[in-house]
Amino acid sequence: MNEFKAGTHKQIVYDYLRTMGNLTTRKAMIELGIMDLQGVIRDIKRSGIDIYSENIKVETRYTKSNGEMKYAYVKEYSLPVIDYRTAEEYEEWDY
Repeated sequence: MNEFKAGTHKQIVYDYLRTMGNLTTRKAMIELGIMDLQGVIRDIKRSGIDIYSENIKVETRYTKSNGEMKYAYVKEYSLPVIDYRTAEEYEEWDY
């Protein structure tokens, strides 16, 4: 489906998204050793592959003066879900 060279950041990120489902900058740094995830995602998108991004709310290590947890928003990237069901299968599916 893609023509990325083996071992490149684009191929590593694309394969990770296909197998693991989603990826954040933190996961990319820790698990893949990739520091510029946004740049890699941009290059993958330029290659014609759709990648979705969503802001997710995560806890930080900090608290407010009243003791409540502080939160931040980070981008989480994923590939679109491809559904190969037919119209008949959709009718049979119980939502």
